[in-house]
Amino acid sequence: MSSEVIEGVQATRMELLALKIRRNLAQKGHDLLREKMDALIMHFFEILEDFDKVRKSVQEGLQEAFLALTEAKMVLGPMKIREIALSAPHIAEVSVQTKSIMGVRVPLLRFLSGEKEEEKLFYSFVDTSVKLDEAIERFRKAMDQIVKLAEVQGALIRLAREISETRRRVNALNYIMIPRLVTTINYIQLQLSEQERQSFTRLKKIKAKLEKKGKKLGEEEIELTPEISMVTELVPKKEKE
Repeated sequence: MSSEVIEGVQATRMELLALKIRRNLAQKGHDLLREKMDALIMHFFEILEDFDKVRKSVQEGLQEAFLALTEAKMVLGPMKIREIALSAPHIAEVSVQTKSIMGVRVPLLRFLSGEKEEEKLFYSFVDTSVKLDEAIERFRKAMDQIVKLAEVQGALIRLAREISETRRRVNALNYIMIPRLVTTINYIQLQLSEQERQSFTRLKKIKAKLEKKGKKLGEEEIELTPEISMVTELVPKKEKE
């Protein structure tokens, strides 16, 4: 924890007031960032649960898709499957949007391939098998889950990055900025108190000298000059006794 006095500050009441305002703002900023970090961590773990579910769904979906493909190969033969695969659309379309989570932009992805009619019917039903239809449909569902997995993983990466940055700011305020402001405020208050004590001591000495000078003029009562009256009012009666 850093508790050094901020360099270049002047021990004045204006500087003290400005530092107290900075300390209050820093404390409010720390509290807000802390709340933001807690909320981001909560969202992070919620999405992490979805990530585990989607990853498991992808693994199961791919297993089912390859199993269906194996069955289709057994019915149609590897050469026929290769021929049909070469006629399939080569471009997979993905819709990309974003949404905000606590000010963090995370991706929203959607797999679009297979929605158009020409993409569904890129092979003939006459010389193919229903096993091929099942394999293609399962691969499309698996691709949809893969895109969903990429969306969730992208959100996790961006949230983790923002959590790390927010934690760094919270620690900087908590362990560096706020302690330095508090230390500097205490230092200025100590300096001002010392200046007040020194001023009070000087006034006592001046008053004592003026009173001593007045006694030398004689025992008769003398009229107090404005300077003596001012010093007498500044020094408490208890000190005069």
